[in-house]
Order: sequence, then C-alpha cells, then structure tokens
Amino acid sequence: MRTVSFKSFGCRLNRAETDRYAAEFARAGIAIVPFGTASDIVVIHTCAVTATAERECLRIAGSMRRKNPNTLLVLSGCAVESASLERLASLSMDLIVPRAQSERLVPLVLEKLPAVEKFNVSLAEGDLFQQNRHRALLKVQDGCSNFCTYCFVPLARGKPRSRSFQECLDEAREWIDKGFEELVVVGCNLALYEDGSKQLPELLVALTELDGVGRIRLSSLEPGRYERDVAQIMTEVPKLCAFLHLPIQSGDDDVLRRMGRYYDASYLRKSLDEIVQYVPNIGLGADLITGFPGETEAMFRHTKELVESYPFSNLHVFPYSERPGTPATSFPDQVPVATRKRRAAELIALRETKREAFAARQVGRVVAPLVESVADDGTGHGWTAEYLPCTISDAGRDSIGKILQMRVTSVSGEELHGSRGDR
Repeated sequence: MRTVSFKSFGCRLNRAETDRYAAEFARAGIAIVPFGTASDIVVIHTCAVTATAERECLRIAGSMRRKNPNTLLVLSGCAVESASLERLASLSMDLIVPRAQSERLVPLVLEKLPAVEKFNVSLAEGDLFQQNRHRALLKVQDGCSNFCTYCFVPLARGKPRSRSFQECLDEAREWIDKGFEELVVVGCNLALYEDGSKQLPELLVALTELDGVGRIRLSSLEPGRYERDVAQIMTEVPKLCAFLHLPIQSGDDDVLRRMGRYYDASYLRKSLDEIVQYVPNIGLGADLITGFPGETEAMFRHTKELVESYPFSNLHVFPYSERPGTPATSFPDQVPVATRKRRAAELIALRETKREAFAARQVGRVVAPLVESVADDGTGHGWTAEYLPCTISDAGRDSIGKILQMRVTSVSGEELHGSRGDR
C-alpha cells in the first residue's frame, strides 16, 4: 500500500484543508503516516502570513527534496502564491498546486501515480493523520476581500467564498457520528460566511442543534459585523463555546486607519462592552500588532489601555513584520524593530497577568473541559469552553475525547484544578 504524510504550517484553516486532503487520499487507498517517517508522497501545505513563515515553509520543502530524492513531493498553500517563480523552481517539487487548483490536489497527485486499489475509508479515519486530535475542524469559508495594508492573505487565498449551508451541516454530522464532541468552525474570514440568506449566526445556531453535538467553537471572528450577535447567541445556546477571539490589531484610530481596518477604537469599545455584558465570563481573545508604521508611543498606549480595560484572557501579540507585496511595506515612519519588540513584550507581560486573573475567577465554578489526555492514575488534562487548560483529578481512563463537568477548586498560574462535578 502506498503512503502519504503531511506537513501543515500556519492557521487552523490550513489544518482543516490538510485534513480534507488526508481523507481523500485515504479513500483512494493511500495510507496516512506521520510526517518524518518514510512515505511515497509528502504534501507540504504552506503559510505566507509573514515573510518569516514563508521562508521557513520553503526551507523545509527544499530540505525534503535533498533528503528524499525518490519521494513524490507536493507543495500547496499560500506560499505558492507569494513566492517568486524562481524560488519555487529551486525547490525541485514534483507538483506545485496553486490556489486555483487546490480543490483538485488529490486527483492531481493521483495522476502522477500508477493506478492504486480503491476502497472506502471513513471521513474521520482519513482525516486523523495527526495523532491525539480530539476536536474536528469544520472549514466553512475561504478567502477575504478586506485588503488590510499589512496582510497578504487576500492575495494568497482570493475572493471570499463559502461552502453551502447544507454541506457544512452534513460534514458536521459525519464528525459527530465518529464521536467528536467539539467542532471548531474555521475560515479565512468567518464574518464573510454567506449562503443565500443564511449567514454566520444562522450557521452557528444550526450546528448547535445537530443531534449528538457536544459543543461548537469559533476559531476567530473579524470584528465589525457579527461579534455582538454571536455573543448574544452564546447567552441563549449553551453549546456555543463562551470564547471569542477577535483580530482587533490595534486600539488607536490612526493606526487602524493606516492598517485599512474598517472600524475605529470607539466601535471596538462599544462591541467589547456589549460582549462582556452578554457573557460576563467569556474567554476573550485578540490579535494585536505592535510597531505598525507610524505608531507612536502615545498610539501604542491607546492599544495597551484598551487591553487593560477589558477581561482579555488570550492575546496573540506580533511585532509588525514587513510583508513584501503589501502597501504597508512602503509606508513612511517605519518603527525600529527593537521598539516593535519592546512594545510586544509589554503586551505579552500584560497577557500573562490578565490570563492568570481570568483563571483565578473560575475557582468555585463548574466548567466543562474536553479531555485530551489521561495519566495512568486517571488524572485528565484538557481545555474548557473558555479555552483554559485544566487538570481533572478523577477524569478516568474512558474520558479521552469527552466533555466532562469539573468543579474548580484551585488554580496554578493559568491552569485550573478540580474534580468531576457530575459525580
């Protein structure tokens, strides 16, 4: 039997796409093996969100060719769109799959192989090429039309396009039937999901109403359209995780304007006020960029003050990185790299303080962790709906992949400790 392995870089959307490729390969009779072991085919699914990410993807692709001269090497993902033709040619890949052909990646690979025996493999068996996966990723949307001045993603992924409402529900049912209790809804820009009159809020409600579903989680949601609606749904639908990650990027009006964002700081504050009012114990996350061209100390303070004002429990902080092909690269008043990193470090320190404070507020509450591992003594480790790590003293060996009730008795840093609350 022929084999295939995968190396997927970057976001959850990339992981969801890689999962789909794995399922198609499995259905074609090709076994999925871990990356790094001998395989007939290697698919490298790349990221280009930053120039550094692109370089790392292509470096590994080049090293794979040198180490595996007889393996069929396939390059896909965003770096295929961003890298120069000369750089791509230097990698000596057997197949480079551009965005326009991404849905046909598996047939294109099979065309390069002699005929293989076909047999049916279930979705989950095909998709679980990575071991210890306990959440299913449900891709519902791709592409973006915002064209923020720092971002290459719309060029790499193209115009917004959504899967049909019914197709999303059908795939979700397949995952549920295979025993997955948590589904993570992913997309390039989930706020742009649309199928006729049905948009993201309607899709989320429909997913939570599927028989047997444990809970639904959003990966991230661009602010400016549906974040308040989604928070309100959380108050009415317990199966929608009380976690919302917003790529707000900055809390300063001038910086947001130069970034090409479609809201200002006043809008952000109003949204955050309503979200916290709807869901007081929400796990609130954000993406933030420091040192964007033209950002002064006063402008950075506006961002820091915004973060300080709200109960954020999860921050992804990035010093601004020039991305060739984006307008911001040529903007005047570039901020020194050392200043970008120093400001990022300030926000990272604030993140740790706020995350630990959020964890401490959970003491005495009953939370619902999804168990990902269990030690020999029955102690389980997992993540709550609010996306906090936890240790369950009496989870039991049969609880892996299950959502339990846990009463929080203590915290250690950001980690919750307790015992099952359903006994």
